[in-house]
Amino acid sequence: MPYIPFHFLKIIFISLTLGAQIILYRITAAYSREFGAGRRFTRVYLPVIFIVLNLPLFFIHYNPGLFYDGPARTYIMMPFYAYETLSIAVLFAALFVVVVRAPIRIIRHMRNKTVTGMSAHSESRRTFIKKGTIGLGAFAFAGSLYSIYDRDDFKIDRVPLHLKNLPPQLEGLTISMISDIHSGLYMTEEDMLKYAGVVNELGADMIFIPGDFVTSTNSEMIPFVKAFAGLKSKYGTYTCLGNHDFFADPDYITGELRRTGMKVLRNETEELDINGARLILSGVDDGRHANFAKVAFEAASLNTTKILLCHKPYLFERAVAGGFDLMLSGHTHGGQIVLVDVLGFKLTPAALASPYISGKYKLGNSLMYVSRGIGTIGLPIRVNCPPEITLFTLRNKT
Repeated sequence: MPYIPFHFLKIIFISLTLGAQIILYRITAAYSREFGAGRRFTRVYLPVIFIVLNLPLFFIHYNPGLFYDGPARTYIMMPFYAYETLSIAVLFAALFVVVVRAPIRIIRHMRNKTVTGMSAHSESRRTFIKKGTIGLGAFAFAGSLYSIYDRDDFKIDRVPLHLKNLPPQLEGLTISMISDIHSGLYMTEEDMLKYAGVVNELGADMIFIPGDFVTSTNSEMIPFVKAFAGLKSKYGTYTCLGNHDFFADPDYITGELRRTGMKVLRNETEELDINGARLILSGVDDGRHANFAKVAFEAASLNTTKILLCHKPYLFERAVAGGFDLMLSGHTHGGQIVLVDVLGFKLTPAALASPYISGKYKLGNSLMYVSRGIGTIGLPIRVNCPPEITLFTLRNKT
C-alpha cells in the first residue's frame, strides 16, 4: 500500500477545519439575525472576522518557526488553537444533531402524522435540539480548551511484562519507552528537554523510542537532537522509524539519531549480552518498508526472549507469526481524543483504524504494548489521554 503524502494529509486537515468553520459561521450568522444584527454585519463584518481569525493558519504554513516560542506562541497561536477547537466542537455538535434528528424523522414518517399535528411538537423539538447543540458545543469547547493547556501533563506508567523464554539473568531488567515525539510546532526544544530529563531520572537499563521523531521536515531534527542527545542508560537507546519520519528524509533522520549515539534498527536485529544472558532486539521500518521476514529469520535461531520495535501496532499478528515474545509500538497517540475510557473500552476515532489503541495486548504467547506517546498531530489537544512515559520491568512468565 503506497504512503499517503504528508501534504495530502494537510489538505484533508485544512479542509476539515475550514468546513467546520463554515458550519460555525452559518450558526453564528443565524443567531446574530435572531438577536437583531443587520444584513451588513452578517454579510460583511462577520466574514471579515472569520478571515482574520484564520490568518495564523496561513502564516504557520509559510514560516512555522515564527510561532515555536515567545509571545507569538502565547498570544497568537494559543488563541488560534482555541478558535480551531471551537470550530471542531461545533462540528461534532452538528453531527450529534444529525444523529438525533434521524430517528425522529423516521418515526414521524412511519406514523405519517399531519403537519398540523406535528407543528407544536416540531417547534418544541427544534428548540430542544438548538439548546442541546449549544450546550454540547460549549461543553466540548470548554473541555478541549482545557486540554490545550493540559496536554503536557504526562503520566509515568510503570508496567510489568511477563515474558516466556526470559533468562533468569534478565529478571528485573528495566526499559524506559517514549514514543511519537513529533518535534515541531507543538513540541518545542524546551518541551522535549523536560521529557528527556524525566526519562533520565527513571534510570532504566535501556531506552526504546519506536518512531515519529519529527512531524514532517528534516529541520525538526535540530531541536530534537539538542534535547535528546543527553539520554543515558546502561545498555543504550534503541529506536525504529515511524511514518512521519518517512514524510521527511528517513536516511537523514537515521544519520542524526546515530550521531547522538542512538541505535537505529532498520529491518535489523541485534543480539545483546546482558549479565551473561542473550536478549534479541529487532526493529522494522514503518508500514510497507518493514521486512518482517528478514528480522524473524535473524532472530529464529536463538531460544531466548525476542523483542520487536515496530511503530504501528496494526502489524501485531505478523510479529506473533515471526516468533517475537514482545512488540513495542506507538503511532496511535492513544487515540489523542478519547471520549470514553471505561474498563478497557475506549471510544475514540482511532478505533476506526485498529482495535489496538493503547496499553497491553496479548495474542497467543506474545505481548504487545502500545504507547500513548507524548506528541500530538492536527491540533495540540489531548482529551482523556495524557502523554505517556513508560517504565517496563521484565519478569519471567509463570
